Amino acid sequence: MKMRTKIVFMLLALMVVFVSGCMEQKKEIVIDKPGNISSYEFDIFQNESSNQTLANTTTYYLLANDTKVQVVNMVVNTSKLEIYPPDILDGGSEESPIQNFVQLVGPANETTANPKTFEELSSRNETSAINYTLTQEVTQGVKVINLEFKEPVTGFIAYTLETSGEQSFTFVKHDSEFIRVVLPEGYVTGNRVFGIARPEPSSITYDEKGRQTLLWISSKMGEREETIQVKYYTKSAPLLFSAAIIVLLCGVGLVLLHYSRSKKKLEAVRGILDLEKEYEREQRKRK
Repeated sequence: MKMRTKIVFMLLALMVVFVSGCMEQKKEIVIDKPGNISSYEFDIFQNESSNQTLANTTTYYLLANDTKVQVVNMVVNTSKLEIYPPDILDGGSEESPIQNFVQLVGPANETTANPKTFEELSSRNETSAINYTLTQEVTQGVKVINLEFKEPVTGFIAYTLETSGEQSFTFVKHDSEFIRVVLPEGYVTGNRVFGIARPEPSSITYDEKGRQTLLWISSKMGEREETIQVKYYTKSAPLLFSAAIIVLLCGVGLVLLHYSRSKKKLEAVRGILDLEKEYEREQRKRK
């Protein structure tokens, strides 16, 4: 009986651990002060639309030689926004999951979703005084930050997230119709040797600063394409790599040429030595 009791107790303990691991762990995130509006780019994105219809858009601005990414969301009639920090895929620190939070929004029932409205919102000097709640939860090891408003809003929401700092950026696809990644100036992607974007973007363009911009359209992506990964590199990387290969090949060629010449010299010396030996033999025979 004692053995059975121990087994039952162990099974119950394992069930408690398993259930607690699957349960949601929520905690509130408190923003001490409004973020710096001037640190963000509020680009009014329209996917070549002629009727000026706007849709939810998330743009990631990658920074050169930095461990942070700036995210700007265009939201239309939205009451909840799910934020997936990039570190959920490799484990990250729990401290300061979101930084420099800025909201330039208005109540959806009082805000017309057109380019003029978004332009007016982007020119504000102060953040919107609209109440919101920001919570972080972990479900089965997946971290998500929930931004919720009491009523739907329209406008811009911007924040900064931590990244690994490597030239590879991976994030979870979310509910925005348009997803954009703006690479740092002087960086590109698309070379299979140095790095590509997966899945393949719907389009690749360049902005007025010469930055390569990748676009995905959620409604055109497959259900299994749950993450997006972008590996990028400096524009000069392929050229420098090609130059290095050429220098290496030239070096190998010089070594082979030197070896060939040295071999010919050795063969010539050997021939002379063979002639001398042959001459000595002839002299001996005559004697």
